[in-house]
Amino acid sequence: MKKVVLMVTLLLTVFTLTACEDVCVGPECYTDGGSSANAETDFMVPFTHINGHGEETDKFGYLLYEYEVRDYVKYQITYLSCTCRPADFNYWQVMFIEINKFSNDVRTISFGYDDESSDHPYTAGMWGDSSPTPSGKTLEDFEADFIPWLVGKSQEDLQGIQVFTNDDYYGISNDTTIDNQDLIDDFAGSSVSTNNMIRIVKSLMEYHSENYGQ
Repeated sequence: MKKVVLMVTLLLTVFTLTACEDVCVGPECYTDGGSSANAETDFMVPFTHINGHGEETDKFGYLLYEYEVRDYVKYQITYLSCTCRPADFNYWQVMFIEINKFSNDVRTISFGYDDESSDHPYTAGMWGDSSPTPSGKTLEDFEADFIPWLVGKSQEDLQGIQVFTNDDYYGISNDTTIDNQDLIDDFAGSSVSTNNMIRIVKSLMEYHSENYGQ
């Protein structure tokens, strides 16, 4: 009886493997014929994360979605913003961002709907930071005040900006002056969120410029 069971199991295994021989698993499935040697890194965007004590760590943002239309490119990118929370609350957040192809500047950023004015909006983003932040800033505050500061910015506009302050930040300082001191003061207690949002946008802009820049 045991031999019969073993024989049946072996036959089922052979049939299963035969039926699945064309199945592709992994990042290489998203390339033409699975021939890309760099398939596993095609969706990784390196950026330098900075925590609330000025400590920098090399990390990656991951592209979940990339779609080119005539004048701009749509992206979903997930990244870790705050690393100071307990591990069971260290959520990643998803930014929906559109970058113009010809001017290489930010068209829109959202951590919610792709287009709230649309007849059929989609939830393309997710806020992974606390809301409110320890300083009391909610996602709605970021959407109303900080994100509009980023929208319209190009690579050139953000060049030299490492942190959202005009002062020294634990030994790190910008090479240019941000001409909105009131906004800096307003979000001074939410530096992890603002600093890493700037950094992931800058890194994605580099990716965008290499692939779609004019």
